[in-house]
Amino acid sequence: MFKRTKVTDGTATGQGPDAENWDGKEVGFRKKSKVPGVMITQYIEKLPEGKSHPDFTRKPIALTIQEGKFAFFKAIVTGDPKPTVVWSRNNGDVSDPARYQSKYDPNSNEHTFEMPHVKPDQADTYKCFAKNEYGQAMVTVVLNVIEVGFKMTKAPQQQAEVANCNFKKVLKRRSKVVPKAEEPEKKEGEIDPKFWELLMSADKKDYERICAEFGVTDFRWMLKKLNEMKREREEEQAEFVKNLSDLKPIHINADGTASFELEFDLLDPSSSIYLYKDGEMIPYTKELGDKMKHCLRKVGRKYIFSMRDLMPEDAGFYQLDVEDVNMFSTDFKMVDFLVKIQEVKAMEREDAVFECVISAPLSKLMWFGKNMPLEQGDKYDIEVSEDKLIHRLVVKDCMVVDKGIYAACAGIKSCNAWLVVEADKGAPKGKKTARKTTRAGGSGTDLQKVAQEQQQILDKEREERKEKIKAAREAAAEAAAAEEPEKTADSGAGKDKGAAVKVERIDKTSVAATTTVAGDSGSGHSAGKASGGAKQDGSHADAGGGHSAGKASGGARKDGSIADAGGGHSAGKASGGAKQDGSHADAGGGHSAGKASGGAKQDGSPADAGGHSAGKASGGAKQDGSHADAGGHSAGKASGGAKQDGSHADAGGGHSAGKASGGAKQDGSHADAGGGHSAGKASGGAKQDGSHADAGGGHSAGKASGGAKQDGSHADAGGGHSAGKASGGAKQDGSHADAGGGHSAGKASGGAKQDGSHADAGGGHSAEEASGGSRQDGSLADAGGGHSAGKASGGAKQDGSLADAGGGHSAEEASGGARQDEPLADAGGEPGITSGLSDIHAIRGQPAELTVKMNTDCDGAWFKDGEPLKSGGGISITKDANIHKLTIHSCRDTDSGLLRFVSGDLSTEGRITVGDVPEFDEDDLHKFSKPVIVRVGQNAAFKMPFQPQESLTVSWFKDGTELKDGGGVKIVREPNHSRLLLRDCLRSDSGEIKIQLKNPFGAVEATSQLIVLDRPGPPEGPVETVETTSSVIEIKWNPPKDDGGSAVTNYIIERQERGHSLWTKLGDVSAEKTSFRDRNVTHGKKYSYRIYAENPQGLSDSLETADSIMAGIMILSGPPGKPKVVSTSKTCINLTWTPPEDDKGVPIIGYQVEKRKKDTNQWLALNAINEPIEDVNYAVKDVTEGAEYEFRVSAINESGAGDASPPSAMACAKNPNMRPCFKDPEDFLVVRAGNSVRVKISYEAEPPPHITWLKDDEPIAPWINVINTEGMSQLVIPSSKRSDSAIYTIKAKNSVGEAFFDVEVRVTDEPKCPGPVELEQTVYGKVAVSWVPSPDQELDDRLYYVVSQHDSNTRMWKTVADRLFANTYTAHNILPGIEYHFRVYAKNDMGLSDPSQSPTWGANSNRVPISSNGVSSMEISFERPPSILVPLKVHTPPKGYQLYMTCAVRGCPTPNVSWYLNNTCINSDKNYYITNSCGVCSMYILRVRENDGGEYRVVAVNSLGKAECSTKLTVRD
Repeated sequence: MFKRTKVTDGTATGQGPDAENWDGKEVGFRKKSKVPGVMITQYIEKLPEGKSHPDFTRKPIALTIQEGKFAFFKAIVTGDPKPTVVWSRNNGDVSDPARYQSKYDPNSNEHTFEMPHVKPDQADTYKCFAKNEYGQAMVTVVLNVIEVGFKMTKAPQQQAEVANCNFKKVLKRRSKVVPKAEEPEKKEGEIDPKFWELLMSADKKDYERICAEFGVTDFRWMLKKLNEMKREREEEQAEFVKNLSDLKPIHINADGTASFELEFDLLDPSSSIYLYKDGEMIPYTKELGDKMKHCLRKVGRKYIFSMRDLMPEDAGFYQLDVEDVNMFSTDFKMVDFLVKIQEVKAMEREDAVFECVISAPLSKLMWFGKNMPLEQGDKYDIEVSEDKLIHRLVVKDCMVVDKGIYAACAGIKSCNAWLVVEADKGAPKGKKTARKTTRAGGSGTDLQKVAQEQQQILDKEREERKEKIKAAREAAAEAAAAEEPEKTADSGAGKDKGAAVKVERIDKTSVAATTTVAGDSGSGHSAGKASGGAKQDGSHADAGGGHSAGKASGGARKDGSIADAGGGHSAGKASGGAKQDGSHADAGGGHSAGKASGGAKQDGSPADAGGHSAGKASGGAKQDGSHADAGGHSAGKASGGAKQDGSHADAGGGHSAGKASGGAKQDGSHADAGGGHSAGKASGGAKQDGSHADAGGGHSAGKASGGAKQDGSHADAGGGHSAGKASGGAKQDGSHADAGGGHSAGKASGGAKQDGSHADAGGGHSAEEASGGSRQDGSLADAGGGHSAGKASGGAKQDGSLADAGGGHSAEEASGGARQDEPLADAGGEPGITSGLSDIHAIRGQPAELTVKMNTDCDGAWFKDGEPLKSGGGISITKDANIHKLTIHSCRDTDSGLLRFVSGDLSTEGRITVGDVPEFDEDDLHKFSKPVIVRVGQNAAFKMPFQPQESLTVSWFKDGTELKDGGGVKIVREPNHSRLLLRDCLRSDSGEIKIQLKNPFGAVEATSQLIVLDRPGPPEGPVETVETTSSVIEIKWNPPKDDGGSAVTNYIIERQERGHSLWTKLGDVSAEKTSFRDRNVTHGKKYSYRIYAENPQGLSDSLETADSIMAGIMILSGPPGKPKVVSTSKTCINLTWTPPEDDKGVPIIGYQVEKRKKDTNQWLALNAINEPIEDVNYAVKDVTEGAEYEFRVSAINESGAGDASPPSAMACAKNPNMRPCFKDPEDFLVVRAGNSVRVKISYEAEPPPHITWLKDDEPIAPWINVINTEGMSQLVIPSSKRSDSAIYTIKAKNSVGEAFFDVEVRVTDEPKCPGPVELEQTVYGKVAVSWVPSPDQELDDRLYYVVSQHDSNTRMWKTVADRLFANTYTAHNILPGIEYHFRVYAKNDMGLSDPSQSPTWGANSNRVPISSNGVSSMEISFERPPSILVPLKVHTPPKGYQLYMTCAVRGCPTPNVSWYLNNTCINSDKNYYITNSCGVCSMYILRVRENDGGEYRVVAVNSLGKAECSTKLTVRD
């Protein structure tokens, strides 16, 4: 039942801003809050600086919660000064502190409004006011409460409201589809109402599937009926919504939640929306979070219902209603995998196939690859069979990157498998192989056969439904034809074909008014079966009126009596006995997890069996109207004795975990066995004369047995909380035998009586043995009446006297003497209280007993909080000799108080406190019980909500050991929950996690599991060699000790060949196989193996073989020839040898060389066996200068090193005598002036030579440093000058000879700029540019000039001449009317100088005046023979350097210039680059060679003559 908030705008009296709490400053200015839904009123127009009106930064959130849960609202307000916060509700009072609590947390600034154990009448609109002197802020929030169970107290109220025509309050919200527990018995062939609800929400394409599922074959009738129902439904929907569209059935999302969607517009935004599952309303929140399982949220016009933490029980029929009208219905089904996907091993470029079979048709599965959802496309094909049972995923064109885990998900069910892609070893390297046409994988089973078998099962079920419907229609048609008036058939086919398929329309509200007969079966939330008994006379049969998970059954009645079976919360079976005479049989009236059975009655007496029992409570048989009562809160077995005379047999009236059995009675006597909380066995003695046998009346964990009675006497055994054995003595004369009347952990035994006397043994809390003496004359023997840890024994009596031993709290032994003739023997002294009262805690709703024992038989009175107490009103006061008892049958809160017992001047008192044992909510307990699975290194968090209570102790345990806050453990305790955080979990942290709530009334525990996942441990070794041959090596290992929390999926094997560093993967084997056969081995070679275990978390560390394993047997080579010493030096000795004459038929892969120093016996290997020397010679560099060595060699093949050769002759590590020689010296060096000069020359000589440096064949200056080291000499000039330019010669001389080497050092700097530039025109279109040489020209023979030109047309500078060694240049193409400028630079190895600017050359400027002197211009001739203006210079470049040779030639006409080397023309030689630009003739050699040296000659020839010049080129080494 759902209690919905009645939304109004009013405020109840005494709530909100009344005159007492607020000073009337209501009128002000409306302000807008940043938080929607907050109303702000500001009292003044302008606020003072730094002040503000109240506002909400976090407003309360609307809440829908189940009855009995902990409800709360939270709000955070701001404002200066600090606002005052008040809560109120529209239709009620919030002043009751037991129901409403306002709290404030200054740390978080949160205002909390709490409602513990929320009730349906608390559903309302609540308001929160925040106020200070500058204004107030107000926000409203709605609380909806879902009622649980049927409330008996509401029935009269509802009938009164019906009488007053107030139907609106009476209507109970119900779904069209009723819960399974309330479904009426279906008639043969009746159509399920879910059929029509599904059709009205489904697409037309799904009609055929739904009809086939429900067995409907008459589609015409179905469509006609559906159209009628749709019209009615659309009219109903139009009253509340419009634009209903986009109905999407429920489906599973990728994040593991389920959801369905629809779109509509509410006509009234305040209309309520309800959700149902199988006809029962379910609570939900507006955001999917940790609080509740279900969520309904709105996005625009779309409403999305979501459900998290899916379980199998979440399958069902879901509906969404707006007010009283259904909007959408969908069916959520769970399917299972009949055949799961299997691991696939595919070659590269091959297709891989995963396939599975499910139990029910499904149009689409969700496929995942490496945790990513997969869709149909170029890479993946998703295939579904026609019957929608077989599903396939095809991974096309597999590559190595596709390797991973693939999964198929159908709802909450899933299966996964590995895809292993192996590289194609036969493919050529660097080239992509062609795609293969084959497919790898599959399930390995006949999927079609499995699918056909499943389809046959589904078809059979469908056909059975069709036959039932067909039979029902035929029967209805026959009934209609016969027109029987006493029977009416309501047919869904109506006027169509006369078919009579019944369609039951179930309204959401139903009011059943009954007068004489009221049959109620299963009025609570039951997961079992509740059945009302048969009635024939208008009596009331009530079976299963509480929350029962078992079976509650009311007994059969024939005379109008009331049979009531199972009226409480029972998880077992409560059965009322049979009655034939109107008697009352009541079985199972409490919370029982066992079986409560009322005895048979034939005479109208009441048989009552049942309480809150976890065991079996059985009422005894009665034939005379007596009352048999068996059952209380028992976890064991309570059985009432047999009665034949109307007596009362009561067995097991309390919470017992053992067995309580009432004795047999035949004369109407009362047999009472097990009336308390007993964990042992309580048995009432046999009675034949109406006497009372009472066995086990307290909380006993042992055995309480009442003695046998034959004369109506009372046998009482075990009347207290005993963990031992309490036994009443035998009686034959109606006397009373009472054994074990207190809380005893030992053995209390009543003595034997034959004359009706009273034997009482063990009446207190004893941990040892209390024994009453033997009596034969009806006297009373009492032993051990107090809290004794020793032994109390009463003496023997034969004449009715009383022997009493141990009347106080004694740790020793108190013994009463033997008496045969006195009425009373007392060893306890004067009257006194031997066992007084103490403070106790009683559980609400359960019995409590307080006992006071005196050492004499005297009267007393009971008081509570000063008021006298009497029996009645749930309290019983009894006195049994010297024992006074106060029993509260069902403790209530009003029973708490100070109890006092007064007897004369003696008194004792104790306080009783009534409360409840802590308990967990079932949903929270279910959520907590789910294992928490984390990876190693992650944090594990546990949270358990509970109801706030006082004196509540919360403890956390791991594997039985209590956890304390600190280190990696963080425990947080809040009023309504506790959290446990385990940081950085290790694999060893896996285990049972338990939370315990404990208060003075008891304790409750909840258990969960922590699973820490990790990589598995390495496989267990050692690796065993099962077989080794020339072609196969087989190895074996053991599984790892620790699988990391998840099963090992496979093992990966790698191999390394001896002498190689590379490990190669051979493959993998399944987890069930722990051996591997390596068939790709070579005879004689040795191999090492390592094995990895793999699970979903990754690979383990490897298990490696201790030694290499050789394929086949070992074959070693013969010895090589004796090594010979080729040469020696102080750092190296060169050896050579010959291969062995006998290699034993196995190829030699290399050699191992060993050395032995003279005067030692140890041979040292110079190379490892896995690093063989492939040649037959070797340079031994690991030698000490001057030491003598001998050497030997061994040949290495696949089996290892063979026999060693004979040793070589002794060789000394020293250099041979040699004349000095220089190693790769540089002969030319250019240094910038001011920098240091460093000339390094390396040499070799033996013995070491004498080094001398010369400058231009003269000794060097003293400031020049020479540094000599072994094998190298270095000349250093710290700060160079131009004068340091010279040729430096190094001279090395020893006893063998001497050597010389020259190094040219040129010290230079950036050149100075040339002098003034002059321009002269002698020929039209040409201008001669001349300049004064740079001052550095004489100092630097490598200096040359660069000329740049600028004209007024292009306005850009460009280089027109480079590498000019002359001081003139002729510019060509000089046009009139254009201005020209020239710049001349000097350049050497250091770079360019600053430019020298020329004067401007332009039209009418700097022309050469031509004076004709009266002579005609035709008489002037410019022809002249060739002449050399600038001759060639001598060059001595080093070998490999570049070289420029230039000269200037003039003549008219232009002479023809030829170059000669040693009288050989080189104009056409490609090794020389020769140019002639306006008389400047240049030759360029890129790299000077030795044969480039010689005499170079330039010859210029024209028609008027010839001119030539020559030079020599010397090439230096």
